[in-house]
Amino acid sequence: MIWVSWRRQRPQLLTLLGMLVIGAGAIILLRSNMVGAIDSAQLAPCVTLPLQECPAAGEVVKAFATAWSAPLDMGRAAILGLPALIGVFIGAPLFARELEQGTHVLAFTQSVSRTRWMFSKLVVALAPALIVLIALQYLVSWWLSAAGTLGPRMNGSFTALNFGIEHLSPVAYTVFAFTLGTFLGVVSRRTLVAMTAGLGAFVVVRLTLSGLVDGLVPAQHLEVTPDTTLNVHENGSLVIDEGWLDAAGRPVAGDRVSALIQGCKAPQGGTPNSQEGYLACLPQSGLSTRYVDFIPQSQAWQVHLADASIYGGLAVLLLVGTAWFLRRQS
Repeated sequence: MIWVSWRRQRPQLLTLLGMLVIGAGAIILLRSNMVGAIDSAQLAPCVTLPLQECPAAGEVVKAFATAWSAPLDMGRAAILGLPALIGVFIGAPLFARELEQGTHVLAFTQSVSRTRWMFSKLVVALAPALIVLIALQYLVSWWLSAAGTLGPRMNGSFTALNFGIEHLSPVAYTVFAFTLGTFLGVVSRRTLVAMTAGLGAFVVVRLTLSGLVDGLVPAQHLEVTPDTTLNVHENGSLVIDEGWLDAAGRPVAGDRVSALIQGCKAPQGGTPNSQEGYLACLPQSGLSTRYVDFIPQSQAWQVHLADASIYGGLAVLLLVGTAWFLRRQS
C-alpha cells in the first residue's frame, strides 16, 4: 500500500526534492555572500552587539541593511508561505483527485481497510513535506544567525515574520494546512475547490488566531516611577498592555493621560517645563506610576508551544473529520 501511495505521489515528491535542492543551494550561496560582505565592511563585531554599541560607522551599517534586508525578508517569507503551499498543492489534491476521478473505488474494493489506505497516503505525502520544511527552516535560521543583530533578529522573536518561522510553529502550521486541505478535498470531492477553499480558510484562520496565543502565556507585570525608563520595547519583549496608574493604583484612561502629559510639558502659562519640572508634575497631576504587562523574549518558546498546541489540536480534529467522511464515501 505504501508503494502504491508513493507511485501516486511521485510528482509531488520529486517537486519537494527539487525545492529542497534549489532552496538549500540558494540559501548557502546567499549566506556565503552575506558573510563576505560583513567581513569586507568590518561589521563582524556588530553581529553579536546591540546596534547602538556597534563600533562601525552608521552609514556602513545602514548600507548593509539596505543591501540585505530584501533577501533576508524573502527567506523568511518563503518559510512563512511554505505551509500554505504544502496544504494547497499536496494536501488538497490528496483525496480530492481520487474521489473526483473515481479511482478510490478500486482502493475501496481491496483487502486493505479504508483507514489504512488513508493513513498510508497521509504518511507518504506529509512526512517528506515536513522533512523539506524543517530542513529549509534550519537553513534560513542558520542564515539569519550569521547576520545577528544586523539582520531581522534585532527586532526580537515576536515580530510577525520572525515568530512564524521559529521553533515548532512552522511545523504546526504545515500539519494544519495539510489536514485542512485533505478535509476539504474529501468534503468537496473537487480538487480545484479544495485548493481554493483551503488557501482562503488557512489565511483566515491564521489571521484570526494571530493574537489569541498571546493571552495563553502568563505575562509579567512591571510598575515603575515616571523617571524610570521602560526598555521592554527595545529588548524584544512582547508588550500585552501598558499605561499609567494614579496614586490609588487605578488605571488612567488613555485620553486623560495624553491631556495630563501635555499639561505637564507646557503649563497654562505657555512656557515649556524643564525635565525636572515635568517629572515632578506627573505625580501631582495623577500619573503616579507607569505599568506594562509583557512576555520577555526568553519565554518565546512558551508562546510557540501554545501556538503549536492550538494548530495541532485543529489538525487532529480535521484528521478525524477526514476519516469520518472517507469511511462514508461510496
